[in-house]
Amino acid sequence: MNPLNSQLFYRGFYNKLKASLGRESAGKIWDEAGKEYRRILESHPELKHHKGAMTLPAVALYRVLTSHGSDAAGLLNSYGEDMGRRFARIIHTVTSLPGADRLVWRHIESIMIKMSSEKLGYRRKLVSEPPEMYGVDILSCPYHELAKQLGNEKAVLCICHMDKEYSQGFRHIRYDRNSVVSEGARACEYRLRFDPDKD
Repeated sequence: MNPLNSQLFYRGFYNKLKASLGRESAGKIWDEAGKEYRRILESHPELKHHKGAMTLPAVALYRVLTSHGSDAAGLLNSYGEDMGRRFARIIHTVTSLPGADRLVWRHIESIMIKMSSEKLGYRRKLVSEPPEMYGVDILSCPYHELAKQLGNEKAVLCICHMDKEYSQGFRHIRYDRNSVVSEGARACEYRLRFDPDKD
């Protein structure tokens, strides 16, 4: 069985491949990427429990797509955006419930701190200016570090694209991120502000 089929985030990528490259090419790439993913885990079993392990399927897909002459970054990044928009719709529905937006905003600093903790493998600097703005600079991220370690730094951008899209889903919370470590910036700069005019 192809181990990519059990990857919750990536398994829908096969349909994108079929739409972009046709069933035959998609099937071949998907099978080869599954073998590459398995090979990575067999060569580095410790990576299965790495905090950035979500990167591994992207690295496998990126390598195989590149070897076939496909636009690996373009396909993966587009898929990340698709998934991010899907998550954004769910987040918007939840934060549209009466009082949910203000509840999230009241706890935004603790949510942000938990989601970027060193325990999860991040290095960060808090740059909040409460109560107007809550922000964090991510100086290093486990997904980017692992992709870099494996020699496929650009593979992780699909996660960055997903992240940027889903964060737009919060009702009444404006999110800005203008720089990304995996694109060579000093930090991923996250800035959140409460905005009653943002739907």
